[in-house]
Amino acid sequence: MKTLTLIGCPHSYDGSSYYRMWLPFTHLTKNSRHIIYAKTPEQPLPTAEQVHGEVDVMVFQRPAGPHGTRMLEGLLGHTKLVYELDDDMLNVESAGLPHLYDDRARESIRRCLRLCDMVTVSSPHLAEIVRPYNDNIVVLPNHIKAGLLDINRPRRERLTIGWAGGTTHAWDIEEVRGPLQFITNLYRDIDIHFIGANHSPIVGHPCRWTKWEQDVGHYYKHIDFDIAVAPSADNLFNRSKTWLRALEMGALGIPVVASNRLPYSEYVVDGKTGFLVNSQEEWRDRLLELINDPEMRAEMGAAGKEQAAGWTIEEGWRLWESAYESVVDD
Repeated sequence: MKTLTLIGCPHSYDGSSYYRMWLPFTHLTKNSRHIIYAKTPEQPLPTAEQVHGEVDVMVFQRPAGPHGTRMLEGLLGHTKLVYELDDDMLNVESAGLPHLYDDRARESIRRCLRLCDMVTVSSPHLAEIVRPYNDNIVVLPNHIKAGLLDINRPRRERLTIGWAGGTTHAWDIEEVRGPLQFITNLYRDIDIHFIGANHSPIVGHPCRWTKWEQDVGHYYKHIDFDIAVAPSADNLFNRSKTWLRALEMGALGIPVVASNRLPYSEYVVDGKTGFLVNSQEEWRDRLLELINDPEMRAEMGAAGKEQAAGWTIEEGWRLWESAYESVVDD
């Protein structure tokens, strides 16, 4: 195959853009035989005339609305177009994303999906959600930077149970509210630490809270959990999400207690890298087991780190390269 020229267009600088665009494109730029470039959100988009005959593939992260539609329409026939998506933006009622409740907004997303030559997604379930609008779909699971495996997370005197997630995860925290209340009432020397949104009002107990960091590396430095919880409310939006939080926690050697449903049931190895739970009683009992057994925490943390080592972008970048090569071959 000839050497290709690819341009990636991340949506922003947030965690989603980091994992789905900046991280893989950094490693593509470093390792691929192709010419790779990631455009910052502030830089102007190349015109169709500039792209034609010069750029083989352009990758856009979740374009939507009239602007996104017109942008893709203007590039049709001048280069191959790839739509990158890592959330179910078509079923958002349970996700806390009111700007997408508008049917016109969702129809613009469907239009953008149809315009593109390929769609890349982060999970098999999300692939099925978008398949009615584009039958050329490649699943590119989230990967981590290998350096995350070497980070020594902060250790505190007080055992810490933690979760990292934004305001859209309020329904998820509801699932584990009762067990966390039980733990905080039983153990006065245990901390609950939320990173992202402050879910203390849901728990009904003042918890330690750290705001999101725009820089993912800085976010990692705040993770001081001894045990991580990964609740996932049973709704359509969550089924399309990924097990990224469990992957991150595993890379840091932190055992995870997670809901036994998508997305975590596809990643957490029950009884080895953490626990998969089905009820309030199981949440409580598994948390108690880990609280009272430091050797179990250490063993599960080590197993989680070993599992996470199989998902580094230093190896996984090839999946992105293969996907983009295939859209040119079609």
